[in-house]
Amino acid sequence: MIRALIFCKIEHKAMKHVINQLKKIPQIKKVLSLTGDYDILAEIDVESPEILYDVFENNIDPIEGIINTNTHVVMKSFEK
Repeated sequence: MIRALIFCKIEHKAMKHVINQLKKIPQIKKVLSLTGDYDILAEIDVESPEILYDVFENNIDPIEGIINTNTHVVMKSFEK
């Protein structure tokens, strides 16, 4: 399993729309609203890099209102 964190910059008036669209994607497990440089953080779990690419190409990239994304793959999680 590959977990990635997708940081998104969103057009101001599109926030609710983008959140609702991201929540519809089955591989996205969490959507968080942020302060700072990015507006939204989406946590995604996929089986392979190819599936991550497909989710972006078919589900995330077409969402109107996303200005840009910055994606980070989680290498290891340290749970408390």
